[in-house]
Amino acid sequence: MMLRRFFLVLALLLPSLAHAASYDLVVERQAMQIVPGRTDSVIAINGSVPGPTLRFKEGEEAVVRVTNRLSATTSIHWHGLLVDGAYDGAPGFNGFAGIAPGETYTYRIHIRQSGTYWYHAHSEGQEQAGQYGALIIAPAGEDPIKSDVEHVILLSDHTREDPGRVMRNLKSDSGYYNWNKRTLPELVRDAKKFGMQATMAERRAWGQMRMDATDIADVSGYTLLMQGQPTQVRPTLAFTPGQRVRLRFINGSAMSFMDVRIPGLAMTIVAADGRPVQPVTVDEFRMGVAETYDVIVEPPAGAFPLWVETLDRRASVLGRLTSDPALSIAAPAPRPKQVLLLAEMGHSMPAAGEPCSAEHAAMGHCQMMGAATPAVATPTDPDCPPEHAAMGHCTPKAPAAAVPSDPDCPPEHAAMGHCTPKGAAPMPAPAAPSDPECPPEHAAMGHCTPKAAGPRIGTAVALAARPDGGTPYPVVDYGFGKDPMAGMDHSQMKGMMAMPVLGKEGDTDGSGRVFGWATGAPYGAHVLSMRDLVALTPKADATPPTREIVVRLQGNMERYIWTLNGKKFGEGPPINVKFGERVRVTFVNETMMAHPMHLHGMFFEVENGQPPGLMPEKNVIVVAPGRTQSIILTANEAGEWPLHCHLLYHMNSGMMGKLVVANVLGPDGKAVPAAGHVH
Repeated sequence: MMLRRFFLVLALLLPSLAHAASYDLVVERQAMQIVPGRTDSVIAINGSVPGPTLRFKEGEEAVVRVTNRLSATTSIHWHGLLVDGAYDGAPGFNGFAGIAPGETYTYRIHIRQSGTYWYHAHSEGQEQAGQYGALIIAPAGEDPIKSDVEHVILLSDHTREDPGRVMRNLKSDSGYYNWNKRTLPELVRDAKKFGMQATMAERRAWGQMRMDATDIADVSGYTLLMQGQPTQVRPTLAFTPGQRVRLRFINGSAMSFMDVRIPGLAMTIVAADGRPVQPVTVDEFRMGVAETYDVIVEPPAGAFPLWVETLDRRASVLGRLTSDPALSIAAPAPRPKQVLLLAEMGHSMPAAGEPCSAEHAAMGHCQMMGAATPAVATPTDPDCPPEHAAMGHCTPKAPAAAVPSDPDCPPEHAAMGHCTPKGAAPMPAPAAPSDPECPPEHAAMGHCTPKAAGPRIGTAVALAARPDGGTPYPVVDYGFGKDPMAGMDHSQMKGMMAMPVLGKEGDTDGSGRVFGWATGAPYGAHVLSMRDLVALTPKADATPPTREIVVRLQGNMERYIWTLNGKKFGEGPPINVKFGERVRVTFVNETMMAHPMHLHGMFFEVENGQPPGLMPEKNVIVVAPGRTQSIILTANEAGEWPLHCHLLYHMNSGMMGKLVVANVLGPDGKAVPAAGHVH
């Protein structure tokens, strides 16, 4: 009888043991040729950069043993994974002190999700030196994203410099790597185009702020890698004509925003940060550091260039998507370098004697000649405030017609045709529903959400062609936050500095550089905006948040110190959130740099204009210079979680905080962590 019970228990355990995934990773310093003909010192995982691609399946109990052969403490963080805090891999959180030299640490992770993720060091600058890799998780059931073949495309920025030296260089001079600085000949060309007075006023304004209009990226001179290979090695992705090809893009760089495109081939975005989204067809998309995007392409026979370039246009990598290895490709024409606008540091206003343009009048900066003072009105479309409409950034939605209130005929009954509200216009003839699985009456009751009629396309570029008198390049609205000053009465801001304007966003300077952080794509391009992302499956919990937490993104460029709410990591108090609480976190970017903000341990919903329940879930959100972006977090993972900018040298110089998810406050008034998961 005892023997039978033993075999019965063994039979019950075998399925779970059979599905366990196990990896052994060895981290060590090696000399390696990343760029052909040059040997660099790197940190390799199992002898390669990047490390091996780890593959798990949802529902598995994954075991990863990491052996540290470095001379310094190391760590591995599982980016985007839902894990017990002790296995998140961030030293200084949840009692994890890192992996000491010579030691082996065993991570045990119950896989509770699927999608495209990655792993990397979370100690000093080790990630920059090569300690990173891709992590792919298959769903337990049928994959909602259909494909015939897939390629993992881990993008990274490689430098032969030691990361510690890079940090010391930035500390000594924040502009150390800015090799795009404007020169005397460029000043002469600007003066010729805009006039000497305006040009000198603009240069003085930047000088007074001790900032540089060409400081697009803190670190330059990188070699971009595609799955560890530079352009010289000719990275190749094979396919057979007729296949649906899934491209799993991961921005595993330390400091580089990247623009991704495949000229001549449309891409359909199907997942963001591992979470499926309603398909969006684009020509290109911009990736913040640490973001992941899954893309479907259906290429015909031939070869297509997969072109990736950094935001400052100083580094690129060219891959080849081909059905025939004998076919060659060429890189597309380079795009112009950018010059930041003073407006991206704070609203620029016309200086004394300069004409008042429509967009400045809309912002309340000035009043146009002969115009009556307008009454302050509430914007009819919060996603398109008057100042953005005046600049041509968007078109306000028409205000919805007021529906008469009739207690005998509530809106959901009217939508079903059961009644007509008193005083309402006669109901029009019913139209064929755009989604037969979600008719209007069910949508009105919130029982379902109709699928979009026709394919969704990227909307970051609003104009199909350059209008008469328009700028050479269109405004590109990536949806990385909203203007925090929209709708404010600027006339009451007595201390606001009048900043000179050389050109609008999308204009070019005397040397052909384009004005604006977010510019460069052509008119008519279908470019992904964060506002285009819609969750594939409606979220069950769409209740409003109970409170707001404001996180100000700040920095001191002269000393190269980056902070959250004015405090470096370890100097400020943690953010305490009660377990199960639903909160809004609002990031206010008060700097001239974009910050990809990452939260460990949980996903959050991005407030991007989509209705509650359909806002996309992510773990990284980019906040553009001078912008504000809100997210909604359901704090359902207990522990201490890092919240930080994923620009490596920003985080390492202070731009990180601790978010504590706890049950209650203890007798001393401090948060007591909730009981963690036990597997």
